Amino acid sequence: MLPTTYKVIELENGTLSVMAKPVPGEYIDEEFTGFARLGINKIVCLLEDWEQKELGLASEEKLCHKNGIEYLSFPIQDRGLPSTELAIDLAETLYKEICEGNHISIHCRAGIGRTGIIAGAILLQSGISSTEAFDLVSKARGVRVPDTEEQVNWLASIWAKYQTRN
Repeated sequence: MLPTTYKVIELENGTLSVMAKPVPGEYIDEEFTGFARLGINKIVCLLEDWEQKELGLASEEKLCHKNGIEYLSFPIQDRGLPSTELAIDLAETLYKEICEGNHISIHCRAGIGRTGIIAGAILLQSGISSTEAFDLVSKARGVRVPDTEEQVNWLASIWAKYQTRN
């Protein structure tokens, strides 16, 4: 059985998807084999180190590499906000990688708050507004993203800055 991921959008030759945390435990190896079978070639984990350990995902990086999947950790506090500058740099990089044909999947714990804002930041790179970005991620995920008004405002402020540059 394949793991559950949610395709947000295809950009040029690649795909952006989101998901909740990988399922730990007895079948964790199959979970990561499934990601590879889905064509995911990069996983971006937004969990903090202590969360990964607590959730049974301390071996996530190793399992990604074992299955030919690139792994990137970009920890953000639950229901929190990342450094704006670092998040924009990350979003620009991931956007380019997706446009080059990569399938990138992003996760935090539930795949809603932190995942929603980083996926949204990637979508801003293609000219999609913050409101439209959250609508796209919400539709794909099947639940309203992100978690907090602060997260909504954070992405809206980045979008506003982009509008003043153009």
